[in-house]
Amino acid sequence: MILQNLKKFQKISETKEGITRLGLTDWEDEAHEAAVSVFSRFKRITDVRDGAGNTFLYNGDGKGKYIVMGSHLDTVPAGGRLDGALGVAGALAAMQRVLRKHRDAPVAVAIWADEEGYRFNNGLWGSRAFIGAVTEEELLSLRDRDDALLAEVLAERGLQKKPRRSRETGELNVKFRYKAPIEIASYLEAHIEQGRKLIRAGKRIGLVTHVAGVRRWRLESVGETNHAGTTPMRDRRDALVPIAGMVGRLPQLVRGVEEGVITCGALGVQPGVANVIPDRAWAIVEHRAPSERDQDEIARRLKELVATTGPRAPGVGLEMTPLSAVRPTALSDDVTAGVEEICKKSNVEYMRMTSMAAHDAMNIVRVAPAGMFFIPSLKGVSHRPDEDSRKEDIKLAGEILYKWALAELDRVL
Repeated sequence: MILQNLKKFQKISETKEGITRLGLTDWEDEAHEAAVSVFSRFKRITDVRDGAGNTFLYNGDGKGKYIVMGSHLDTVPAGGRLDGALGVAGALAAMQRVLRKHRDAPVAVAIWADEEGYRFNNGLWGSRAFIGAVTEEELLSLRDRDDALLAEVLAERGLQKKPRRSRETGELNVKFRYKAPIEIASYLEAHIEQGRKLIRAGKRIGLVTHVAGVRRWRLESVGETNHAGTTPMRDRRDALVPIAGMVGRLPQLVRGVEEGVITCGALGVQPGVANVIPDRAWAIVEHRAPSERDQDEIARRLKELVATTGPRAPGVGLEMTPLSAVRPTALSDDVTAGVEEICKKSNVEYMRMTSMAAHDAMNIVRVAPAGMFFIPSLKGVSHRPDEDSRKEDIKLAGEILYKWALAELDRVL
C-alpha cells in the first residue's frame, strides 16, 4: 500500500525536471486531496483542513487523544518523490492496517502544510501553526517572489479572513485564527535521511534523537545604478561586490564547528541588466548546528564578516536581517525507545543520529511526545529529481509505523 500511495502522489505535478509542489498552492491542495481519497471507503474517517492548510484524517469523533503519524506533501522546486511523501504514504498505509485490526482505534494521519517554506521563506509552517507559534507579524511581512502577501494568500485559499486596512493609520491588520482539529497523544514521522550516514554505517534505520538548529538571514547591499561602460571603477557604488565577496568566505565560518554547515542558497541582484551597475543585491544565508552554542558562534562569525567585508565603496550599505530561527530540539525518548524496540525484535540494524534537516516532528514534540526515524537515501541525495531509496527500505518504513501504532494502542488503551 505504501508504494501505491507514493505513486499516487508522484503523479501530481511531476515533470522531467522533477516534482514541483510548493506549499500553499493548488498543487499541494491536490496532493492533500489524493491522500484523503485513500480513505474514501472508510465511513468512520473524518478529514479536516485546518486554518493553516494542514489536513487531518482521524478515526471517530475527534474527541480524546490520538496516536498520530504523518509528514508533508509539499516539495522544493524540481524536488524528488520521497521527501515528506514517504512519511505520509507510510502513515496512510499503517492507519489502514491498524483499523482493519482495531475498528475503533484512536489513530490519525497529519499532513502538514508548507513544510519546506520555499514560497515565503518560513519553513515548518503547518506544524508551527498547530503548536501556536505563528505570529500576525509574519503574516503581514512575508511575501513570495511575486510580491503576494502571506496574509492575503491565506485568505484567497479560504484558510483565514482577509486582512483589513485601518482607516486611521492605513496599516493592514490581521488576526490569525486557528483551532487544532485533534489532540495528539504521541506522534511518529518516517522520513528519508537525505544524507549518507546510514549507507556508510551499513544501517537500515536511523533513530533521530535530536534535530539541529536552523537560522536564516537576509544579507542586503544597497548602492547606486549607473552605466556599466561609462562609469569609472573609482566612481562606482556597486551593490553586488560586497555580497559576492562575503558569500565566497562563508565556508570559513563553520571551521571547527562539529557538524556545522552554512549555505547561501538564494541570491538576487537589481536591476539585473548586463550593462547597468547593480544598486541592490541580496543573499539568503542559512546555518545549522546540533547545539545552540554552536549556532551562536556561527552567527557571531557571520555578523563579524558582514561588518568587515570589502571592498565596499563609499555610500554602499550592507545589512543583516534575521528571517527565522529554530532552536536545536530533542525528540521524545519514549517514542524513540518504542521504535528501537521494534528494530531489535525485527533484527533490523539501526543507529541513533541527529537530523541536520528541520522536520515537523521538532515542533510537535513541544506539545506531545514525538519522534522520527530515517531510512537510507540512495547516493545520499535529496531535494532533486533522482532522490530515491530502496524498495525494501520504503516497505520497512511502513512496517515500523504500523508496529509502532499497534504498540502505542496497547499502551494507551
